[in-house]
Amino acid sequence: MKTRLWFRGVVVMGLGLLAACSLTPQPPEPLPTLTPQPSLTASPTVVWFPPTDTPTPIPTQEVMPTPDQRPGLGEVLATDTFTAPSGWQTRATTLGSIAYGKEELTLAIPGPKTSLISMREDLSYENFYLELTASANLCRGADAYGLLVRASGPFNGYRLLASCDGQLRMERIRNGQAVPLQDWTPSGQVPPGAPGSVRLGIWAYNTEIRVFANDVYQFSVSDPVWRGGTLGVYARTAADSPVSVNFTQLEVRSLTVQPTLPPPTPTPTERPKQKGS
Repeated sequence: MKTRLWFRGVVVMGLGLLAACSLTPQPPEPLPTLTPQPSLTASPTVVWFPPTDTPTPIPTQEVMPTPDQRPGLGEVLATDTFTAPSGWQTRATTLGSIAYGKEELTLAIPGPKTSLISMREDLSYENFYLELTASANLCRGADAYGLLVRASGPFNGYRLLASCDGQLRMERIRNGQAVPLQDWTPSGQVPPGAPGSVRLGIWAYNTEIRVFANDVYQFSVSDPVWRGGTLGVYARTAADSPVSVNFTQLEVRSLTVQPTLPPPTPTPTERPKQKGS
């Protein structure tokens, strides 16, 4: 009997142990590891219109009037429509011809390196403004045409030349020898080649002479040699091609008001050398 009871006790205890073992809590399954996300960095704010320094205003410059390049223009002293006979010298030779046309004087040169001059000796002026239209019919390259002022004849005076490649030149003529006061200068007003026309202007006061083309100032020269004289027109060939130029619409005006001329530029003088230098 005791043996049975002991056996039952052992069995009960074994079952209790088994039950206790089956009720032991199992460890929880690990949770999935979260991968840390990179932190977001705030983007800088874009300034579309950054502030700038306020510029210092530039003082307003006073606009000075353009100086009058032809001051003192007075009454009309003479006009010429070049209708025969109006006092111009004419001729016809194998070297060329000077002849009246329809309100024009034509200088025509057929041969190479030849010049023609026609003077109007009954008109003589000292201070004046003169305009004359020159129209080239045949002309090219270094061929030239123009007019003489303050002349005592065809070989003494001042000569303004327009070349057939669009340049101007002012020279002093003395005994037939030309000295450039303003050498060849390109001009946008002188037409290159032919046909072409330009209205030449000369403003002369005392020793200063200013040159214009189509009312546009070109340059000025100063020379004390010739102070007065008559007028002339001129044409020449530079090569073998012929030249033909018409001159029309001459007008001469007086200078009634003494213009304000710029002060003369002082001539630099050489400092005397010291002894022993």
